[in-house]
Amino acid sequence: MLQWFNQMKRESKDLAIEIERLERQWTEMLQHVKPLQTDEFHMQCIYKVPPNIRESNPKAYTPQILSIGPYHHKPCDLSKEDNSFEAMEELKLKYLKGFLDRTQLPIREFVLKIKEMEESNIIRSCYADTIKCNSDDFLKLILVDACFIIELFLRWNSNCEWKGKDPLMLKPWMLTYVDLDLLLLENQLPFCVLEELHKLTGMNEKFLDITFKYFGNRLFGNECSGESPKHFNDLLRSSIISSSKLGLGKPEECKQIIKHVYSASQLKEAGLEFKLSPNKSLLDLTYSKYGVLSMPSLDIHDNSEVLFRNMMAYEHCHLSATSIVTQYLTILDFLINTEKDVNILVDKKIIVNWTGDANKVATMINDLSSQLSMPFFNSHYFSLCNSLNDFYENPCNKYKATFIHDYFNTPWKIASTTAAIMLLFLTFLQTVCSIASLFHGN
Repeated sequence: MLQWFNQMKRESKDLAIEIERLERQWTEMLQHVKPLQTDEFHMQCIYKVPPNIRESNPKAYTPQILSIGPYHHKPCDLSKEDNSFEAMEELKLKYLKGFLDRTQLPIREFVLKIKEMEESNIIRSCYADTIKCNSDDFLKLILVDACFIIELFLRWNSNCEWKGKDPLMLKPWMLTYVDLDLLLLENQLPFCVLEELHKLTGMNEKFLDITFKYFGNRLFGNECSGESPKHFNDLLRSSIISSSKLGLGKPEECKQIIKHVYSASQLKEAGLEFKLSPNKSLLDLTYSKYGVLSMPSLDIHDNSEVLFRNMMAYEHCHLSATSIVTQYLTILDFLINTEKDVNILVDKKIIVNWTGDANKVATMINDLSSQLSMPFFNSHYFSLCNSLNDFYENPCNKYKATFIHDYFNTPWKIASTTAAIMLLFLTFLQTVCSIASLFHGN
């Protein structure tokens, strides 16, 4: 009995030592960990694209020649081993020097402002994912990248002065890649940083106006909401929303899922008319009870997939953002299954196909929503989709469409059908007259 008691006493002591060891180890682990603040969570707006979405087309989310921010910057992204961005890093420094020469301000002014914003946790809180670089490297890349962007925009807006001198303007193809890289979700700086550094210069024009002038018709929308965006990708999306005449950027009024809408070719066969809408925002789809679907013009070019995918990724990651662009593209995906559907919309000038390949457009639209959950639809889109389905499933519309297709779809058929109707009418009239004469004779 005494032996058993001593054994239990030793085991209890060993357990206490083990618990004390683990407590000390875990306390050290948490020593430098700060609890997540609610304000910090709400400030998050720059995200790494989730792996399941990225794998559908990794290139669409990865900068080609220009790294902006920490996610694709070599000192912060230790997985980067290539030197593909080194030439642009050298160019950034030249732009920084040009920016300082332009403003005649010491670099200290900008360092102090960025340091102030960093200490207030304004910058890091915008990045949802862990930044794997020290404070000095982080502040340096923010300063260099921000001043590069501001100087680039200023040079573009005074194009005559820099034409033939600026290395990017001498290579339009390179500037195209830069523009596209600036709009990628993972390749962003907080817009507030750019605004604050621009304010130090004392220039009268707002940085938002300068930004909008730079992107110009490269944005889908051509109206500025007047509110500062969270970053350039958010600006691209908000420019589309703000130009909507239907107010579709508001929070969803209903939470409904649409699982199916008939394709453009099916709807056309049922007698639906597709019409080009004069509205500027591509979101402004409207349905008329007379069987007319009005859609604004949509330019599709080689870069459209990249822009669409990054806006959709932002809506997927940023929970407070409405999924309006995703909803629109889901409806487009419903309408387009094959190149035949694309050609119907192209014929109506609803889609302007700059790629020259209808099958390529169909494939691109169909692949956009892969790995994304079906969005909840706002009340306007929900009603529109149901109306389209009801139109197709109404047998009267099908009979009417079949009749028109069989007898009135070409000038020759119209002429022959009209002649047949007239002949039938005259025959009927002659028969009536013959019967009348018989009764009259009696």
